[in-house]
Amino acid sequence: MSSSPSSSLYIFTTSQTSLPPRYPHPSKPRLVLPSLIHRTLHNSLDGDSPSILSQENGVIVPHPDGLVKHDIPSTSTSSHQDTNPNPNADPDVRGDVNEVNGGLGDTSGNYLVDSELTVKLHLVGSAEPDGYIEWIKEGLGMLERYKGLSREGVDTLLVGFNGVDYKGKKTQVESNSDEMSSSEYIVDGELERVILDTWRLLLNQDGGKIVGSNTKLGSLYSPLSLLKQLVDLKKGDKGIRVNALDTPDCHHLPKEYTGYAKENGVELWAGGGGEGSDPLPSPHLHNLLQEFAGKLSSMTGGAVAVDKLESLIGLAEDGSKFEEGRAGVDVRWVLSYTLVSKTRNVVKDKGYIVAADFTS
Repeated sequence: MSSSPSSSLYIFTTSQTSLPPRYPHPSKPRLVLPSLIHRTLHNSLDGDSPSILSQENGVIVPHPDGLVKHDIPSTSTSSHQDTNPNPNADPDVRGDVNEVNGGLGDTSGNYLVDSELTVKLHLVGSAEPDGYIEWIKEGLGMLERYKGLSREGVDTLLVGFNGVDYKGKKTQVESNSDEMSSSEYIVDGELERVILDTWRLLLNQDGGKIVGSNTKLGSLYSPLSLLKQLVDLKKGDKGIRVNALDTPDCHHLPKEYTGYAKENGVELWAGGGGEGSDPLPSPHLHNLLQEFAGKLSSMTGGAVAVDKLESLIGLAEDGSKFEEGRAGVDVRWVLSYTLVSKTRNVVKDKGYIVAADFTS
């Protein structure tokens, strides 16, 4: 076990059962991820046999050997697959795991045909376009290595950026109108440049170096002005085909928005909220880890420096946000994945992966 300071932290959620944070936090926005991370930390670090891996390139919670892994078995290799599903995993998301054929109840062929994998990658830290591309590669690599869900098997990849969180806004132009104005949401000019340059790099990755050749690409929460520019970045038959929105009813979007999407073959996906462009703000993760700072230090042989995590980050006087000040950890990206059985219309597995860096 390394005794040198570790700069990175990776957390895989292990349950869909939430455990609300115990520290004061803003009431809005209402985020789902802090409660799931809180449950994961307790599941992994409490008890006599903590589940954690400390290695040169970072700390992983829980230990990846205990994660449900979806390697597709074959007749020649099934006996070599991981047969150690996580005993702490939520029964609702463990899918068809068993110990007979390497962790999957379906045959290999049926499993491939029957499954649909959707991945959302929230790029919440600050980077230049080439840095964001590396984060996308890292996120998909973590999903493949530790969950057995390969990039070739990703049906839809949605990419979002912190600061782009369009929901739509109702207008009062007509008293009986449910239309909302998209012109009221403007993305910062520098952020818009970085987003467009990042997508240019992503679309110009020849030979499926980042995602599979059949992966459908989409954006998260793009307002109409940004969406139009993203759609124009087509590379051959690759381009933006989906835009997911943090609003439950796409028909409440402006007609110009829905009309443009229909005319240009862009699917609009409505969501129920709880994520947004910053699903796990760094102060939230700092305060979640503060409860376990001592344990993290002792379990990693001092690889996790706890001096920056010793105190909670409090709330501003009006309670609307956390106090100003640098957190002891900076979230880089948050990946969510959902694996669905198409024939049975049930979720086989879902969860989050969080990547963060300890601050120096």
